[in-house]
Amino acid sequence: MKANVNGSSENNKGSSAKGFTVTPEMLASGEVLCGFVIRFINNRTKENMFSLLSCLRDSNLFVPANVTANAENIDLEGNKANPVMFPAKSSITIKPQYYKGADGFVYMPVYTRMENARQEYLKGASLVNMPYENCLELLKASEDCTRFVLDPHLYNVVLDEDLIRISQKLPSRLKRN
Repeated sequence: MKANVNGSSENNKGSSAKGFTVTPEMLASGEVLCGFVIRFINNRTKENMFSLLSCLRDSNLFVPANVTANAENIDLEGNKANPVMFPAKSSITIKPQYYKGADGFVYMPVYTRMENARQEYLKGASLVNMPYENCLELLKASEDCTRFVLDPHLYNVVLDEDLIRISQKLPSRLKRN
């Protein structure tokens, strides 16, 4: 099933008058969210921003972060299908990367797709795939950071405090099974 940037697909006839609906499978790769970012950049309308924010709230993002766990917390037998994934038996520590912009604000970079994160900008960090809600928790836990930047060094869409607040209030368009 191939989705386009307006959130529709050949197999998705579940559109409503208020907009599109999406499935978790449609959002898994980040292509739909990235499409909304591009659409917003090309036409910076309120409607395109709301569509982007609505899709964002149901999406997973790739967060550059330093991940630490004690060796005894790692289950080396846990994921045979993907040897780079080591499920933790208990909690792990995720410390996202932040950077200070020329405007004085501190930003948390997040990527819509793994392919959008270039190695030279990761500075040795891992890319952690997590739901938007978890990204919000990391942002709230930061003392100085109040903003996201989507796809830095590629699209640089800044989400300030107001846009983040709006994203939390928008209805989900995720079609759940």
